Amino acid sequence: MQQNSSLKYNRLIHCSFFLWLFFYIPLWCAAQVPAGEVNWPVFMAKQNLKWDQLGKDYYSGIILGNGLLGTNIYQENDSLIRFDIGRTDVVDHREKLLPNVGKLYTQGRLPIGYFTLKTAGKITGAKIELDIYNATSSGTVFTTQGTISFTAFVAATQNVISITAKGTAQEQVRGWKWHPGKSISPRYFQSYPTDKPVNYPENPPVKMSTANGYTLCNQPLLNNGGYTTAYKILNNSYRQQLLVSVGYDGEGTADENKEATAYLQKFEQDKQSNVAHRNWWHQYYQKSFIALPDKRMENFYWIQLYKLASVTRADKPVADLMGPWTTATPWPAIWWNLNAQLTYSPIFTANHLELGESLFKSLNRNRQNLINNVPEKWRNDAAAIGRSSAFGLVSPISEAEISKGTFEPANLTWLLYYYYQYYAYSGDEQTLKTKIFPLLKRSANFLIHQLKPDDQGIYHFPMSHSPEYKNAEDANYTLASLSWALQTLIKVNDEQELNDADAGKWKTILKNLTPFPIGESGFLIGKDVPLNSSHRHYSHLLMIYPYNLINWDQPENRALISQSLKNWLSYKSALAGFSFTGAASIYASTGNGDMAYQWLNELLDRFVQENTLYRESGPVIETPLAAATSIQEMLLQSWGKKIRVFPAIPKNWQNISFKQLLAEGAFLVSADMQDGRTQNIKITSLKGGKLTLVTDMDKFTIRSNKRGKVDYQFQKTAEKTIIEIKKTISGEMIQLVSASFEEKPMPAFSYTKYENWFWGFNKK
Repeated sequence: MQQNSSLKYNRLIHCSFFLWLFFYIPLWCAAQVPAGEVNWPVFMAKQNLKWDQLGKDYYSGIILGNGLLGTNIYQENDSLIRFDIGRTDVVDHREKLLPNVGKLYTQGRLPIGYFTLKTAGKITGAKIELDIYNATSSGTVFTTQGTISFTAFVAATQNVISITAKGTAQEQVRGWKWHPGKSISPRYFQSYPTDKPVNYPENPPVKMSTANGYTLCNQPLLNNGGYTTAYKILNNSYRQQLLVSVGYDGEGTADENKEATAYLQKFEQDKQSNVAHRNWWHQYYQKSFIALPDKRMENFYWIQLYKLASVTRADKPVADLMGPWTTATPWPAIWWNLNAQLTYSPIFTANHLELGESLFKSLNRNRQNLINNVPEKWRNDAAAIGRSSAFGLVSPISEAEISKGTFEPANLTWLLYYYYQYYAYSGDEQTLKTKIFPLLKRSANFLIHQLKPDDQGIYHFPMSHSPEYKNAEDANYTLASLSWALQTLIKVNDEQELNDADAGKWKTILKNLTPFPIGESGFLIGKDVPLNSSHRHYSHLLMIYPYNLINWDQPENRALISQSLKNWLSYKSALAGFSFTGAASIYASTGNGDMAYQWLNELLDRFVQENTLYRESGPVIETPLAAATSIQEMLLQSWGKKIRVFPAIPKNWQNISFKQLLAEGAFLVSADMQDGRTQNIKITSLKGGKLTLVTDMDKFTIRSNKRGKVDYQFQKTAEKTIIEIKKTISGEMIQLVSASFEEKPMPAFSYTKYENWFWGFNKK
């Protein structure tokens, strides 16, 4: 029955498309998938997560969030349903009170607390769905005494959690209880950290009170700040509605009680909050579309988009390792040597640049802290960031660390690669010139200050740390990042005619920078430091991915890429989740869809949890999100000024569709593959400019909605056609249609792998 509805839906899609094709109605939309091309409620219902029993922990729970506030729902024991409450930006502020204690203890994320709902009987099962299209969970919990039905959501446009529960006669919903969290860094309670402070006083005890019908749980902080959980239970027969919000004052300058109660008052007064909530999520999803023949992977992709908007928004804090869901963890901070980069990596192709604003605004807002992170002698022109920080981005790199060679020099540079991607995908030249370029220049200067020329004038980088592995001179992590930064600074300076005084210096350094260290096994960690044991991080391969400085379009480098990849992955014992996403992405960049698919499947089989979260001693949110990027890269790549459509498709994927994915150059791309061949490509140019397209189409027609004839050049290689249009018009939609597509109808789309799959805690 489920498959029939899928077939019916896809026939409707193809019918609509044929009408459009033959009557040729010009249609494009920069913001959303064109109306009528997707039956969104039907399609998104297939992406729901399902539970036939409540999860037992954080990683099998039902996760809901709005970019700041969140809840995770699971079963604590035979008769307790647990609702964790989290707020992303609630952190401790004891750095001035305890100056000799590490930031993971003085500025760590703090737990808020949780509610429990006690059942009269023992819990025996459940039938619950997380409807990601409406960001709402609803269903029934079964007990030996009856049932409890509930609906829960975190309002998209208001900071309120709403949980409505209704029980049968023997299961009256009356057992709510609030459990405040212990206001101390969760790292302190982990068994293995060796950096635990000896003197670590607890924050003051909680204060319970009531005001205006709300119950308030205030947790004061030692720096005079604090946070408050405010809640209210609305009773109606066997039905109860629990409304929860959290206020936060990090510096002792505001009133967290008033903030929390104001959120609840506004929510209760707003009779359209449910409508606004659904509309926000619908508009969010409809900016792009992906349909795959593998239902497990398709579901997984859409859930990552759901998680992204649950974890961060344009006006919300930077995404850390947990998002709005808290649990025991040794990592209560933001990590800058891979995690933040991978977390934000899917937003570009997914056409959700707005989600990156939380990161980009933070970089701009905390610019002085980034400057202060470098030794004082370099603060006039440099900036950097260490391994981890709280939301203020304070993570100094000391002269002592630099002299010992134990620091990670390139974290900020790698992070700025993704800020530059914002420009590459949007064409926002104002942001490029006023914000991205100056900060990238400072980041590069931090690395330049440490270069040393040898007797031949070749620049070398002193001893530094390659993340997750060893210290090395001329570490490839640093050299690749500096090479990319210099090339980008030179390119921007030339294209934007900035006439920067340092342009000559950049060209000289780039020309004389020592080559990437290479050995018989491929790229080394650094000079005389081979990769000869398992290494989960691909820090030594950044020149391949994501920088694409060494890439598959360079035939002379293909053997080097293959050997480096083979050597890295041959040592398996330490490989972790993001190793598999890195492998998938690199294989995708070589056009090997089968290997990309294999590594992604191994990730899903071995590491991804029931609700698609991921753990390494504690939650680390970036890996599943990076896997979404790997999926995108199988469908669309746009590095090197070329848009590659279906560049790395597994052989067993015959029918695929995507719509309104964003490519570098500010191009929106839609495409359909049927029977293993590309049949249709639509590209909307948002800014105008040159378009170079790589496709497997060999016979095609090209049309435009802005002009009668499109002038283009093309060349054919062994397997691909490269099409070049020297100038597109802003707002122009160019369509390529294969000859075979026009000759016969496309077959209806259906799943060929995992057709009955649902994520969630269920037997399937």
